[in-house]
Amino acid sequence: MHINEAQDKRRSETIGELSALLLLAQETGSRLACETHEDTYDLVQELNQLLHQSRVKLELIRKLK
Repeated sequence: MHINEAQDKRRSETIGELSALLLLAQETGSRLACETHEDTYDLVQELNQLLHQSRVKLELIRKLK
């Protein structure tokens, strides 16, 4: 395997791992939103939106080569 191929594989694996972590965080955030009431609900919703935006950005990074 050439150096570039190894780097591409490592990059792809790293992106996959980060994507899985963000998905888990987003799912956990959604669960928290269901359990949250009153003043903190808006903050939890904002957090979930940021997690979603992070996953969208990561997908853009994945497509760039």
